[in-house]
Amino acid sequence: MLVPPLFDEMNRMRKMLVDVMRLLEPLEVGTFLPDLPGINESLTALKQLTLSDWQKSMQACAQQHGISHIASFRGGALAVNKIENANHWIFSPVKGATILRTMMRTRVAADRESGRNTSLADLIGQAKVAPIELAGNILGSKLFMQLNAADIPDMPNQRIVRLESDSKPGDIHIPGSALWLRAEPDDDRAMSSAIAHDIAEWIGT
Repeated sequence: MLVPPLFDEMNRMRKMLVDVMRLLEPLEVGTFLPDLPGINESLTALKQLTLSDWQKSMQACAQQHGISHIASFRGGALAVNKIENANHWIFSPVKGATILRTMMRTRVAADRESGRNTSLADLIGQAKVAPIELAGNILGSKLFMQLNAADIPDMPNQRIVRLESDSKPGDIHIPGSALWLRAEPDDDRAMSSAIAHDIAEWIGT
């Protein structure tokens, strides 16, 4: 089971995720990529959901499909950190607060262009009492606060994978580019290949 990044990072990295899935097929690794509730064509509004809801849905999905190996990307790891009986491959994990800070800075810049002065403190204050729009997503107060407190998972049976340009510790560092920082969705075939081969080796195919 592949678990995508959160919010805009998911849109920027979806092509890469699809490439990884296609590259894993000839390596005899079957995959599927579930959407989190409230995302894409989900019938549930994002503002009604919490991080706990995401975690429960991923637990149910893993249980239904008998999943023993989970590959999560960036903030997607925050949605699977309760599935401790699985093996976890995690690409460039990130704190929830870091994701929110990036989205809030985008909102501050957009407000400034519209002639409004908004600070990060203002947005945090708003998010504590009511749903807030960040980078085109309407987050409920509970989701915002749970994400803001969510740390990088530390689970048994996990493998942390980072880019060679990332100085943070990891089990392996691979070549590639930070697609989640691109202005538009993009891909990196060499990185996708490195990811697919590392996942296959990790699983033991």
